[in-house]
Amino acid sequence: MRRHDLVYLDRDAAFETPCAATGDASWQAARDWIAAGRPLVAARQPPGDGPLLLGLSLPLNQQRKRLSIHVDRRAVAGIDVPLAIARCCSRLPVAEADVLRRLAERAAACSARLGVFGSLAWEALSGEDYRHAESDIDLICDVETLPQFDAMLTALQQAAGQLSCRLDGEIRFPDGNAVAWREVAAQRKNPAALVLVKGPHEVGLRSVHSLLASLDEACCHA
Repeated sequence: MRRHDLVYLDRDAAFETPCAATGDASWQAARDWIAAGRPLVAARQPPGDGPLLLGLSLPLNQQRKRLSIHVDRRAVAGIDVPLAIARCCSRLPVAEADVLRRLAERAAACSARLGVFGSLAWEALSGEDYRHAESDIDLICDVETLPQFDAMLTALQQAAGQLSCRLDGEIRFPDGNAVAWREVAAQRKNPAALVLVKGPHEVGLRSVHSLLASLDEACCHA
C-alpha cells in the first residue's frame, strides 16, 4: 500500500477520527461512506504495526472537510491504485477532459502510470460535487526509468499549458519517494538543488541528483 492508493474497508469496520466526535455529522458521513463500500485514501504511514492512517474528504455541501481515519489493518477488504484518468473525465468540461486523455496516451506510450487524486478523484468516486472554480487537478505519475521521467515532465508541462485550471501533483520514483512535478521540473537542470520529497514514512529534502540516481539504478536492473 502506497500514498494515494484506494483502501476499501469492511463495510461495518470500526474507526476513529481525531477530526470529529463520534456520532456528529462528519463522523456519520464517514460511517456512511464506508458502509456504502467507497474507498478511503492511504496517507503516509508511520513505522510499525499500528492502525492504518487513511483519509477522507467530504463534498462541497460539507465544506470539503478533511478527515483523518484510523482503522485496524484487519478491516482492510481491498487495495487499489489511484483512479485512472478515464474514470474521471466525465466530471470535467470536454476541452479539459481531452487534454487529460492525451496526457494519458503519452503516459501509456512510455509505460509510465498516471493516477488521479484530490477533489477530482473524490467526485468520480462519489458522484458528489467537490470541485469549485479555483480547483486544480492532482495527478500522481509513477516512473521507473530516466526516459520515462523526462518524457512525463515534458508531457505534464505541455498539458498544464493547455488547461484552464492548474495541473498539480507528484512524480513518484521506484523507491516510493515522490516530489511535486512542478518543483522538480524547475530544477531539472540543477542536480545539486534540494527539493521537498514525500517518502513512504517521512518528508525531507533530497537533491535532484539523488532522485535521478534512483532512476538510473532502475534502468540498470531492468
